[in-house]
Amino acid sequence: MTAAVEYIPYEEFTLGELIGSGTFGSVSKASWRDREIAVKKIRPGCEDQQIEREINQLSRVDHKNIIKLYGISKHDRCFHLLMEYVKGGSLDSFLHAESKPTYSLAHALNWALQIAQGVAYLHAMKPKPVIHRDIKPLNCLLDQSGLSLKICDFGTVVDVTLSMTTGQGTCIYTAPEVFLSGHYNEKCDVYSWAITFWETLSRKAPFKDLSFYDLSMAIPGGDRPKPEDIIPGCPDDIVSVMTTCWDKEPKRRLSMELVAYIVQKFLREAGPLQHLDYNFGN
Repeated sequence: MTAAVEYIPYEEFTLGELIGSGTFGSVSKASWRDREIAVKKIRPGCEDQQIEREINQLSRVDHKNIIKLYGISKHDRCFHLLMEYVKGGSLDSFLHAESKPTYSLAHALNWALQIAQGVAYLHAMKPKPVIHRDIKPLNCLLDQSGLSLKICDFGTVVDVTLSMTTGQGTCIYTAPEVFLSGHYNEKCDVYSWAITFWETLSRKAPFKDLSFYDLSMAIPGGDRPKPEDIIPGCPDDIVSVMTTCWDKEPKRRLSMELVAYIVQKFLREAGPLQHLDYNFGN
């Protein structure tokens, strides 16, 4: 590993409750140096390059809307990433909870703003800006009773100076140019932000009935979620920002920095934010 990140002996932390799992491995709560953290355990056989990419990129970032990496460890051939613990679960879990907790336009704008701020920070990093490539509600963690959001999962992040690959990210949030070729830039994150924003405004999963093959044809062909499905009364200016950001042509999309600036103005006009009546604890 080439990342300038602390190596932590396995004996220093104690794994606790399992809070998530997937093809890469699992995430558990843990105790370490008198604090509660999350430990991402990477199963043996996962692509070393992807693990190293996540460690390298997370070691560079320092932003309130991006999950913090404390260090790495290795035990029984498995890498462990010691990370900031965010107790509220994912935005995806909240939006699609069976209990259907209520939230306002102001909450949706607040989440959209924090995602935009975190992504804009990545796009502005020096000396090498980075692209996340997998912005979606599942990779956004909530805290402070739903008022704070942090972006996670950096396994698909890449320097913008590197050659691009197709098939990265999650297809329903993937920009058309990513389906079509290996040539794309940071505007693919802007597209993913717009689809994520639509999902927070509509509480529906985008393209839920389409197969990967259908998506690979429909999205480059111009199909998008229906703007009329979003929260009633949403101002037209907000809808315009969202639809501009999912334009087929990357150069027509707004920069993430400009999106953050605009959404912040919308949020000020949307009224005060209230803590949400929902059990955010895991």
